[in-house]
Amino acid sequence: MRASWIFLIPIVGILLSSCLNNSGADQNTSPFTKDTIAISSYLKQNNIGATKLALGVWFIVDSATEGIRPTFNDSIKLKYTTRLMADNSIIGQVITPKHYVLDSLLGGIQIGLPQFQAGSKGRIFIPSFYGGGNANLIFEFHLTDVKDYQLKLDVAAIDSYMSMHSINAVSDISGLRFTVDTLVTGGSVQLEDDVQINYTAKNFSDGSVVDKGTSISFQSSGLILGLQIGLQKMPSGSTFTFYLPSSLAYGPYGNGRSIQPNTNLVFNVKLLKVTHH
Repeated sequence: MRASWIFLIPIVGILLSSCLNNSGADQNTSPFTKDTIAISSYLKQNNIGATKLALGVWFIVDSATEGIRPTFNDSIKLKYTTRLMADNSIIGQVITPKHYVLDSLLGGIQIGLPQFQAGSKGRIFIPSFYGGGNANLIFEFHLTDVKDYQLKLDVAAIDSYMSMHSINAVSDISGLRFTVDTLVTGGSVQLEDDVQINYTAKNFSDGSVVDKGTSISFQSSGLILGLQIGLQKMPSGSTFTFYLPSSLAYGPYGNGRSIQPNTNLVFNVKLLKVTHH
């Protein structure tokens, strides 16, 4: 069948934190609001327990695995079916896994796919703003493979540093490394939660401070991917240090200011408060 409705001009920086980069849709615009209301209604009517991301895309993991996550311009391999949400009609389908570059795909796919690990199956519910047309979409897929060569280089550098400085860090399959500095038995974080944190971000290579904040509030899913992953491992009240490969931070684009492309980062984070929705 047709393999349409998947390519779009790349959305540069779509994973960036809302505090550092305001990319994405203007969620106060009436067409976007109409789309998100329609998707929310569809999910409720069909009893689908999807998670809503800060940029207005929903997703659900139908089959989870323990692979790495696709980000930015990674090479990925997937098969998929794209449907119109209005009538469930198929407008695009690939039944044999095919190679793509993530940042060449529809904006809604770029936003949602990093929530999935290689080998996973799932669905992404995409407002028309991110779908390249005038209709809300359902993207059902099997992510069969992810190739992230930069991640391998970044993780090797971070692990070498850990070894040389005798830092006993926890290793996550995503490539994230972290240490538990203070541990408090508080509430846990989910993607849709609001969090209040103190944080300092440093360049991994030279230790220079690139960002900091005190008692700053965010929606967890609006943060860069490494912090999304890391915060879900933190009990409220605790302090962790996260070592983020560039693929889980600002990737090949940087943030246009203090963070250059392919920069590994170190975040010291105290989780002050979690607000559930």
